[in-house]
Amino acid sequence: MRSDRSSLGISLLLTSLALVYLGCSDAGPAERSPTGISTGSAGAGGASTGGPATVGTGSNSTGTTTSSSGAAGPSTGSGGGSAAGGNGTGGASTSGGAGGVSSGTGGARDAGIGTGGARDAGAAVDVKPDVPLPDCNYPAWMSGKAYKQGDIVMDMNKPYVALADNPGLDPTVSTFYWAPYGGCKPPPPPPPTMCPALDKLLPNGEATYRDMFTPSFQGWVPLAAYSYGSLCNALDTAGLAGFVRSGNVTQDKRELAAFFANVALETAYLTYTDEGGQPSTNQNFHGRGALQITGQAIYQEAGAFLGLNLSGMQQLASQAPAVWSTGIWYWMQHANPSVGNPNVCHNAIAQGNFGLTVRIIKGDCASATDRANQYKKNCTLIGVDPGTTTCQ
Repeated sequence: MRSDRSSLGISLLLTSLALVYLGCSDAGPAERSPTGISTGSAGAGGASTGGPATVGTGSNSTGTTTSSSGAAGPSTGSGGGSAAGGNGTGGASTSGGAGGVSSGTGGARDAGIGTGGARDAGAAVDVKPDVPLPDCNYPAWMSGKAYKQGDIVMDMNKPYVALADNPGLDPTVSTFYWAPYGGCKPPPPPPPTMCPALDKLLPNGEATYRDMFTPSFQGWVPLAAYSYGSLCNALDTAGLAGFVRSGNVTQDKRELAAFFANVALETAYLTYTDEGGQPSTNQNFHGRGALQITGQAIYQEAGAFLGLNLSGMQQLASQAPAVWSTGIWYWMQHANPSVGNPNVCHNAIAQGNFGLTVRIIKGDCASATDRANQYKKNCTLIGVDPGTTTCQ
């Protein structure tokens, strides 16, 4: 009887323990397969040491774990993965419930970093840094030169690729034949040229100078002979020191704006040095330079003043800095007696009379409206009142 009582007591004790164990789980203990794959539900807070464990946010196993959400419950296991925390070295895990705390020696985290396995949010990818583009060192575009599809050129410091064969069409205008090329890094723009005599009159120096000559049409490419540096060099010519350097800021700004306005119309916005597109090598006295000096007498007069043999070497008037110095000489020194007095451009603009400068240069007022519009634009850019613009 004592033996039976002992057996009965042990049996009752084991049954009580089992009931206690079952009371701690909504769905019973996790099932373990021979391969270590476990499927189980989250417990209501039970604790486990060693072996399989039911976790607050997922169950542990030695391999892949599938779990559902549950209330918090700490767990320590010898293997498996955790759904919402812990570190692992192998296996994979699906998303688990919130609130559990778990540690294990295997598996991977849904939103953590593991040394093995894969994450639900995607495996890490080795991303290499961007390879820098090579510098653009392609040849400059040349008008009239034949280009084939795929040719790459530089125009106004930007690269373009030919979309089709063409006879040297302008890349900035002929968009059917050219497109911007993105396979190289354009060179940085050159630093602005400094010119003390002009910079004090132009709000942004060389940039304002370019704005004053930029036309409304696209594809504008000014000639290098008319660069800001070339103009600055011409100002150093002996005898021309009075140009835009009277000391009267209003007068000097008007003079610069008026001179530039006439030069813009004479040279088609700095796009040609020679009248009618004639070659500069032609041995004749056609119009050349900023104000298109014309005729043997004027060539001789200008050459004598500037110290240049323009009578014998007319092509010098088509080159820098003479393209500017001949124009400034004409503006400062040449008189047109047919217009009365004053008959020199420098003196006319000193009186605030832009229209008279047009008559001195052209002999009539046929182009006065276009020149006056350009002059007023220039005055706006440099912040000065234009004064009188009527040509009579």
